[in-house]
Amino acid sequence: MSKKQDVMEKLDKVYDPELDQPLTDLDFIDDITIEGSDVEVKFRLPTYWCSPNFAYIMAEDIKEYVSEIDWVKEVRVILDDHCASDEINHGVAQGKQFSQSFEGQTTGDLNELRKTFRIKAFYSRQDRLVRHLLNDGFSKEELVRLTLQELEGITLSEEGIHLRDKYLQKKKELNHPNTCINAITDPEGNAITIDDLSDYLLGIKTTRLSMEFNGHYCRGLLEARYHLEKTN
Repeated sequence: MSKKQDVMEKLDKVYDPELDQPLTDLDFIDDITIEGSDVEVKFRLPTYWCSPNFAYIMAEDIKEYVSEIDWVKEVRVILDDHCASDEINHGVAQGKQFSQSFEGQTTGDLNELRKTFRIKAFYSRQDRLVRHLLNDGFSKEELVRLTLQELEGITLSEEGIHLRDKYLQKKKELNHPNTCINAITDPEGNAITIDDLSDYLLGIKTTRLSMEFNGHYCRGLLEARYHLEKTN
């Protein structure tokens, strides 16, 4: 594997927090320069005014993941063409928190925002998996009784396996207690009752559709801004 492939493999793990899609799929990665053990990653966003806190999360994650490569000594992250490029590029390079980079403009850090986006991604992935299972013949009663162990053991199509893995990855990030044995839970790890299931499914579907709409909208803006070939 080449050094650039090493970097791309790590960048595949960096997600737009609002869209729950990899930056590599969204075409946000503009350029990668490698000189010895130093890596520079340039990225771009759909608009000049995309939320600075979202952009900061992405820049931090690029630096963190690429720094995991054993031959990498230095990672420089450059956000181009953004209203807060200077603050973000300098702050991430210096390892500053968001509130330090935007001193006087905000007092909060990004942990709560990261948690909010983690939950939205959990809902979206859960909705895709649940609908796949229902289409596969699961009843709603079976769904609410399904345990994590059973979910991990059932035979699924290739698409089903992909949806299950993506959902379980996000569920793991929420650090549910060991006593949580149900596969389909709310973000706190509480089981969903059959009486509450319909309303719950409507809620997570709304979240998924909103994220998918924003994803299409952002792709269109990026294509128009940088004259990129239209994607399907």
